[in-house]
Amino acid sequence: MVLQGQKIYHNALIAGGLAFVTFGWDAGVLGGILLTPEFQGAMELIEHPSTTVVSMITSVFLLASWLGCIIVSCFGMFIGRRAWIILGCATQIVGTIISASSYGYGQLIAGRVLIGIGNGFCTSMVPIFVAEMAIITSKRGQGVNAMIGFASLGTAFAYWVDFGMVFAHNTQAVWRFPVAFQIVWSALTILFLYWSPDTPRYLYAKDQVAEGDALLERLYEKALDEPVVIQAKKDILASLELERTATAGLRIRDFFWDTSDMQAARRIRTGVILVGVAYLMGIDMIFYYTTTIFQVYIGLAPLTASGLAGACTTILAITNFTGVVFMEKLGRRTWLIAGAVGQTIFIAAFTGLLSSPGHATGAAAAAMLFCWIAIFGPTWGPVTYVYASEIMPLRYRHIGFALSVSSQWLMAFLTVFAGPIAIADTNVGWKTWIWFLVFNAIAGPYIYYCCPETRGRSLEEIDLIFMSERLQDTAAAKQLEHDLVPEASVGDTESGNESAVPEKGA
Repeated sequence: MVLQGQKIYHNALIAGGLAFVTFGWDAGVLGGILLTPEFQGAMELIEHPSTTVVSMITSVFLLASWLGCIIVSCFGMFIGRRAWIILGCATQIVGTIISASSYGYGQLIAGRVLIGIGNGFCTSMVPIFVAEMAIITSKRGQGVNAMIGFASLGTAFAYWVDFGMVFAHNTQAVWRFPVAFQIVWSALTILFLYWSPDTPRYLYAKDQVAEGDALLERLYEKALDEPVVIQAKKDILASLELERTATAGLRIRDFFWDTSDMQAARRIRTGVILVGVAYLMGIDMIFYYTTTIFQVYIGLAPLTASGLAGACTTILAITNFTGVVFMEKLGRRTWLIAGAVGQTIFIAAFTGLLSSPGHATGAAAAAMLFCWIAIFGPTWGPVTYVYASEIMPLRYRHIGFALSVSSQWLMAFLTVFAGPIAIADTNVGWKTWIWFLVFNAIAGPYIYYCCPETRGRSLEEIDLIFMSERLQDTAAAKQLEHDLVPEASVGDTESGNESAVPEKGA
């Protein structure tokens, strides 16, 4: 079966979505089984309870995901986007088999290391794969946004499966079945990717021009000499030419103040900070320990806590997909700034209520948590991925986006490992949430001052936002300006260019 036209993009969406269901499944599945007697017995936590061991079981996946991203950033161009995703899924399947058969936390941790490395491969490459397959600019943000929607759907599925398994007492299936089921999502991802080609931008970047030409013809379902196909090819080649004529390499100093022609280091730095801040807001702390938060810190009954945990993840999935529908109605900056303001209000209320324990304040705190999740769902959850995948230059896209996602996993590891230990400390307790409040509060100003708008531009046109004045009169730059009109945007203080940023015409 040879896919043609939009079927190629839709197949990429399905495959990428399934890969992100796997990511979400892992975030949800442990959160619902950590407190079950069957899991704690198998992991020897009943006889020897240890907050540190529990934190390591949950968070080692995040640290391993960071390692997977670093591997991709170093070797991402050696094999294609598609191949990295397949390799990631295969690695996850091996790790899941080891995890589901564990009779001790050492084996479980080893399995979760493999799952994490595979997840790092997938989360580094899936958004790039989906974005580069989108030939309709207005659909690109929705497609990448949908990946986070699928991740939250996976989390919701996992929590509801955990909730159902609560009723299966005195059997190891309570936790082994949910953990093992992750294999299904990885296997389905590989199945759908079997029918997908790699992306045309990757092929051109590797100087596989004939293959790139053939794939563009398949994507557009038009001959190579058709105007729309010619324009797409010229734009990609012009972008590559600009990157090759720009200041050579990535210089360390440019990551602090970038004066290069295409500002590749600044773009990578922006993605790293943006995604890192999103995961210092508390989302992983919330979803890895949702049941524990409701049961231990808020004081709800186990069954109620498990049901509310499932409801939380369901709300995240619903709001993620709501964001997909309305993604292109507002600019990236608008989504992120509005989200930061709303999240700050609700996390502040949540933190304040936790400082005064009680049944009434506990219920109110749960409500604030629901509201925070509902705002994070369509804003900082997916839009950071969309933005980071868009702003990276083609030659360094695998490096920039992999490093951006690696910052997510590193920050998530920090919060998931250290968070429970801090909360368990009577001298810290509820004050731990002030840490997350700070990052919710600083996020809005960072977007306002440091992140220019990218909505409505092709991946190649985004280069025009960051290029130096020296390159603006080159033939390659003029090629990318073929259908652009001026529109005011954020000043580019590092390049010294505060002129209007081109925006694609309606």
